[in-house]
Amino acid sequence: MNNLNSSEVIQIKAHMSGTVVDINHSLRPGMQVVEGEELLTLERMKLFYTVSAPCTGVVTAVMAGFGSRVLEGEILLEIEVSGALKSS
Repeated sequence: MNNLNSSEVIQIKAHMSGTVVDINHSLRPGMQVVEGEELLTLERMKLFYTVSAPCTGVVTAVMAGFGSRVLEGEILLEIEVSGALKSS
C-alpha cells in the first residue's frame, strides 16, 4: 500500500574527508531547498567538492558548519522529502 502523505528523510553524507569552507548562508533546519541547490563546499588538499541538494524538500538537521572538519561518510545534513511514496 502506498501512502502519499508519508515523508522520507534523506541523509546527505560527505563523499570525502575535508573541511567545510563555504556554506549556504540560509542553511538551517526548516530551510526549503530545491534539487540541485548548492548547500556547502568541502575542501581537501586544494580539491573542492560542492554538496548540492539531491531532491526538493525541507532541511531537518544540520550537523556540519563553516570550518567543521568532516570524515568521509559522515552525515552533513538531513532533508525531508514531503509527499514521498513509501510502501507499507
